[in-house]
Amino acid sequence: MKVSALETISLLLAPVLVSGSPSQNVTQVSIDLLDANHILHLLEVVDAYGHISVRNPDNESQFIMSFAIAPASATSQTLVTYDISNATPLHLTFNESVVGEDIPPSFSERFIHSQIYAAQPNVTSVIHSHTIEVLPFAAVGVGLRAQIGSAGSIGTLTNGTPIFDFNSVVPDDSDQLHDLFIRNPVLGDALSRTFEDGSDIVLMKGHGMAVRASSIREVTFRAFYTKRSAIVQTQALLLGGSGILPGLTEKQATDARTTNEAPGTRDRAWDLWVRQVDQTPLYVNDLRG
Repeated sequence: MKVSALETISLLLAPVLVSGSPSQNVTQVSIDLLDANHILHLLEVVDAYGHISVRNPDNESQFIMSFAIAPASATSQTLVTYDISNATPLHLTFNESVVGEDIPPSFSERFIHSQIYAAQPNVTSVIHSHTIEVLPFAAVGVGLRAQIGSAGSIGTLTNGTPIFDFNSVVPDDSDQLHDLFIRNPVLGDALSRTFEDGSDIVLMKGHGMAVRASSIREVTFRAFYTKRSAIVQTQALLLGGSGILPGLTEKQATDARTTNEAPGTRDRAWDLWVRQVDQTPLYVNDLRG
């Protein structure tokens, strides 16, 4: 009997028990990864689109991310282990018997993640989102600067956060698709090189942002408070500011980042967000029960 693609995905989403289960390390980061998918949707950093990944704690040449599904719908059976060197899907993380063409389609923009990991060994988690609050800044060529203490990771670069322009890599007269998708290693490498010391955010013109960090909880915190800081920067401009607002001083941003992103402070927000997603039937973290 032939099984449709939709039925295949439905079967994969059902909880399964597989021999040779992932290690405790992988299971633990996957719990956070699923929570982060749901939290980012709850906080409206992502909608039906966008994605978060984590470097495999047992193998630094791999990363884990859901296949192409809305973040709110992520479960353990949507998680896929990828090869960083070429962004190839290797197997379902929690069902290693599912390999090759049996793995549902991956995000075309997985190269954002693979190339950041390849170029930046200290990065452990990456988010790409289309957060509406940050889009206007890249559209007018104005970088973000930290406006609030909880967004110190945005930094205080003179020109604000770096901005990635798809056309700088794929000009209009090219025969390649101009849909702004980072769908190959060349574009992923170009985006990765756009990051600058002093900021963990890259704005993407017409497309959103990429955020890097050393943990899932940290990158989630950064993405949300980048959104919040962008709102403050927008409102300040409407009140009569112009250009790239000064925002915090370099010392303020650095010290505030150290304080707010320390586990004891940051996890106060994380624990609240987990409780909120647990109260919403839409979100299912089947690894936590």
